Amino acid sequence: MSLEQSQQAYCPDQTKAYFDFDGTLTTKDSLMPFLRYCAGDVVYYIKLVILSPILMGYLLKLIPNYIAKELVIGFFLKGWSRQSIQKKAQKFVRHKIPLFLLDAGMAKLQEHQKNGDFCVLVSASPEVYLQLWADTQGFDKVIATKFEFRDDIFTGKLLGRNCFGKEKVSRIESELGEFCWQDSFAYSDSVVDMPMISKSQHGFLLQENKNFSLVD
Repeated sequence: MSLEQSQQAYCPDQTKAYFDFDGTLTTKDSLMPFLRYCAGDVVYYIKLVILSPILMGYLLKLIPNYIAKELVIGFFLKGWSRQSIQKKAQKFVRHKIPLFLLDAGMAKLQEHQKNGDFCVLVSASPEVYLQLWADTQGFDKVIATKFEFRDDIFTGKLLGRNCFGKEKVSRIESELGEFCWQDSFAYSDSVVDMPMISKSQHGFLLQENKNFSLVD
């Protein structure tokens, strides 16, 4: 979607509400459960063992987030067709995501939707399943990490940057334009999202999966 098309989707003076996904609208991370759903339990755990040096390197901060993420996703899904990934994504959205939605986060989403605000899902998790889920929940827009496909085959690479930390701010500003922070709210469970929270007029952090606290 072009910047011009994005800006036509809402009025400049409309309230915007930006929601992180993992840990904010859910009780846990969604990427690894998605990869497990795609691979099946046996293959998933075998691949986790093979990937353990990469995962350990990430935990020790020896491997940057975006590199570790691309390596892990690619190891599970490289070579899969777009259609095969989308089929798994549809089933994951239908059968798995509802099991770990967070009441506090969903209540905030519904509150903003009831007020007629422009609600945006902004996540480092893959767009391939978040877009499907967001459509079922009435989000106005999704900004998330994209997969690179060539001839409808997943290359194992991310398309553009991982939508994480400061990149969320860059993507929001790029896709929604100069009025994106005007009359805006942002919700997250992690200080990693402080760039987005700080840019918003009203930024909130989730405390112990229960309540959102305003960040001064």
